[in-house]
Amino acid sequence: MNKDIKFYIALGGFFFMLVLAIMWAGNEYNASNPKETLFYHAMSSFQETNGPWVRHPNLVFHSGSAENVFLQGMDRWAAGDYQGAKVLFDKCLTLNRIDLALPIYAYYYINDCIYQQQGIGDKTAINNALLFISQYPPAANNTDLLWSMINTLIPNTEDFQQGINVLSGYLNIARNLELHTSVWILNTIAMLEYNSGDYAKSIRKFYDVEMMLENQPMTPEIQDELLFAREYIANTQLFLEDYQSAADLYQQLVDSVPPEGPFNHYNCYLNLASCYLELEQIAKARETIDELYQYLPRIELEDKQEIIIAIQDMWTNISLAEGNVDQARLHLQEMERYYQEHTNNVFLNGQQLYLITKGKYLITQRQYEAAQVILEDLSSQSLSYNLKKEVLELLVKIYQQTNEADKLLQAYSQSLDLNNSFIQTIQRAYLEFSQYYRENSKLKKYNAQLKQTNVIVVLGIVIVSCSLIIISVLLKFLSTKNLTDQLTGVYNRKKLNQLARIYRRKGTPELFSVIMLDIDYFKLYNDTYGHVAGDMTLKQVAQMLSASVRHNDYVIRYGGEEFLVLLNKVNYQVAQSICQRIHRQLDILAIPHSASKVSDHVTVSVGMCHQQNAAADSLDKLIQQADQCLYQSKEAGRNRTTSYEGTTIIHKKK
Repeated sequence: MNKDIKFYIALGGFFFMLVLAIMWAGNEYNASNPKETLFYHAMSSFQETNGPWVRHPNLVFHSGSAENVFLQGMDRWAAGDYQGAKVLFDKCLTLNRIDLALPIYAYYYINDCIYQQQGIGDKTAINNALLFISQYPPAANNTDLLWSMINTLIPNTEDFQQGINVLSGYLNIARNLELHTSVWILNTIAMLEYNSGDYAKSIRKFYDVEMMLENQPMTPEIQDELLFAREYIANTQLFLEDYQSAADLYQQLVDSVPPEGPFNHYNCYLNLASCYLELEQIAKARETIDELYQYLPRIELEDKQEIIIAIQDMWTNISLAEGNVDQARLHLQEMERYYQEHTNNVFLNGQQLYLITKGKYLITQRQYEAAQVILEDLSSQSLSYNLKKEVLELLVKIYQQTNEADKLLQAYSQSLDLNNSFIQTIQRAYLEFSQYYRENSKLKKYNAQLKQTNVIVVLGIVIVSCSLIIISVLLKFLSTKNLTDQLTGVYNRKKLNQLARIYRRKGTPELFSVIMLDIDYFKLYNDTYGHVAGDMTLKQVAQMLSASVRHNDYVIRYGGEEFLVLLNKVNYQVAQSICQRIHRQLDILAIPHSASKVSDHVTVSVGMCHQQNAAADSLDKLIQQADQCLYQSKEAGRNRTTSYEGTTIIHKKK
């Protein structure tokens, strides 16, 4: 028994010592993996303050240590010797180190040195930094650190995919991520996808963020990210030119978030005002911007001046819409002073917006040459779809006034190419969403067959519902694009039928004109130049018509070489002037037509019917009257306009 007792005592002692050893090892592990080391604290504090580099007095290491070599590299970096600094940062990674955060900042500043020298960051250095960040809990949720590295990879929109790839990789390897950090990464990836034109993936992620945060406690950080996602959903509506839907979403955001909210909250005000301008609700646009300006003194933001300049830009556009040119000039001068001292922000596109607005102002002052220089330079830059479209529209106005036929034709062609490219992008997005919907439908059926938990089923339903919402947004836009003639880019007969149904219910509006026109001797043109040239001429005429009318008018390809133009809120004199403008623009284009019997270039015969009172006639009857006038223009010798107003028929040569 004594031997047994001794044996068990010895065994118990062994296990007791083993427990002590494990506890000691755990303490040693915790000691070597602190929540936040002095080195990390000192470096992160330096980056937060964004001041000049000064060594922290407690950062003292022996001369041959990796940490000391790193600090020597920081001294070189602060002096602007980026090549010398990089050599030291590379060297410190080969030495024995004490601090776990050292590789994070070594790779961080290796990337920065490369960025300072080459203008773009190094993906390998960033990935190495992120690998160590993912394993170091204090840094894993430092979104400022993450963004400052990603930002070096995306100096141009063509480089956004690099930032997307790096952030996606980090999301897969990172441990101990807080909800706010995960959502921030998803939002940032979605924003980069949006800015690079990958709208299908982008909006899907923003909706995913909404679902993730739906029942979460609303901390300030979470609220910021939720607002960010919802703002980009509204941005998609604005991008798709559904201004009323976008305005409704922005208004909800403006009403639900306090004035002291985050920076992107102010973008909601700016975009809301833009929607109102597009909807010609100028008073609401001014009210929105004035309200935003009143909030600015109550907040403290680094970018407050950038917001003020964006407000000045909106005030300029509102003043131009109101016809107050003197006030517009004062706002432009404020913006010009600012941009002489500051560089452009790639996401706000502030300077590009300012130059477009300046071009608009110069056009109103008939300073076409100065406006042309600014806008032609802008058109050669990398612009978003909406900005590119606006620049081309302004250049068309200038070329029409300066009678530069070659440049006008080139601008028309670029507009058509841009529109076709955009349609293809949206179609691809729709196909991706269709695939996303099908995959989730299969998942839902599979889950039902396996009788999995209600939680998974509900999640599947939520995902599919989200997909349906997104698809409905794109379907709405695609339905609009299906109303477009594929050859010319203007509306087709489906759009005319849609308008006819609306007017049958509500009646035709007052001050409404219908123009019907036909290209003179177009069959002879095809016989002489061929059908390929004929198609090109149809495109040019369609582009000319679109540029000759206002944004709230409709240009419709009625059939073959016939076009229909519907003018809203227009008096008889203005409608007549638009007809004459069409003739003038064809003279400027001067498309050769040697087989024509009325001119050496392409011309049109025009019939125009004007209605003064609302719902006086149906749209069908107005089109019939315009068609009769067109017939009389042809009978009278072509290349002219015949107008119908009430019972009066007026012939007018072009």
